[in-house]
Amino acid sequence: MRFFKSSRLSEDSVRQTLTNHGVAPERVDSLLVQENGNVTLALLATPAELEAAERDRYEIEQVLRGIKGAGDVRVILTANNATGTSKTPPASGTQRIRKGANLSGSVKAQTDPSRPSPGNILSLPNVKNIVAVASAKGGVGKSTTALNLAMALSQMGLKVGVLDADVYGPSIPTMTGTTDTQPEYTEEKKLKPVEALGLKLMSIGYVSDVDAPMIWRGPIVMSAISQMMKDVDWGELDLLIIDTPPGTGDAQLTLAQKVSLSGAVIVSTPQEVALADVRRGVAMFRKTNVPVLGIVENMAWFEDPASGNRTFIFGEGGARRMAETLSIPLLGEVPLLPEIRAAGDAGHVDSQMSGSRQSELYAEIAERMLNELANAAPEAQPKIVFE
Repeated sequence: MRFFKSSRLSEDSVRQTLTNHGVAPERVDSLLVQENGNVTLALLATPAELEAAERDRYEIEQVLRGIKGAGDVRVILTANNATGTSKTPPASGTQRIRKGANLSGSVKAQTDPSRPSPGNILSLPNVKNIVAVASAKGGVGKSTTALNLAMALSQMGLKVGVLDADVYGPSIPTMTGTTDTQPEYTEEKKLKPVEALGLKLMSIGYVSDVDAPMIWRGPIVMSAISQMMKDVDWGELDLLIIDTPPGTGDAQLTLAQKVSLSGAVIVSTPQEVALADVRRGVAMFRKTNVPVLGIVENMAWFEDPASGNRTFIFGEGGARRMAETLSIPLLGEVPLLPEIRAAGDAGHVDSQMSGSRQSELYAEIAERMLNELANAAPEAQPKIVFE
């Protein structure tokens, strides 16, 4: 079933319906009504009322689905207000921390990322392995690496999906030439992944207005990522590659805690500014018991096409040294190649994956990653057969 564009549903009509249903305007943190009738609503809820708010969320979702012209409706909860701070006092047992204060054992326990996160671990029963491609710093080519790695794995005969979880800057639709694609829905109201380049794809870019800024806080971001995982009919996959948001903040930490990750791949450039953040990224995954499969050094050097001389624009061998220091594998070094940039901008990544130098580079990285994945999780060895 596919929802076509409708002019009958407007933001005003949705807000009026919410008011009629008893939802105070100040509880609406954000509202997006798309031309096709799809609605994304974020509601404010205090930590003390989350259980009741979850019941309201479900009821409101059903009410909005009943509006004429409404397509798919997603209602999510956030505990933050418009200023980014909580309106409510700390919950019972919670201690505020002042700058310079010594942390007690109980406070440290509250902030320990190795503790199991509340709620069930989010897993996908038909997906054999979930691998996060992460960078502690933006602008290092994480999305390019994630997509090309997925392409290389697919060409090895594996069933591969890509979840573009970088909600602030979704790049996968552009690089795969699917920006105008609108996902369809199954009879069970689950999203069908967009299929392109031999991959199953899902991105916030498919369900949001291309010009709409994603001014979302951590709870909304994680809720959106969670829904893109569990509310998508992924089918059977050998690997799901998650292109994570850059950084090591709340969204990234929650992703590491809540998702049943088989491992993580870190992407960095050779420069010290980027490598300093690699330490934080590796530390976060280690503290959350996620195996770090290795590091990929992107933009390693520029090679003059005429002379073959290499220029190390961002420094030389930085990721290799960092890998040795942190005792993690160096999965590969990818130079600055105009073909990689051009293929991604044009939405034809597959054009550079047929016997080219870059295809060989990513194939080698994929092979090393699979070997590390098997070593990191012996129980996963039968799931992937690499020859």
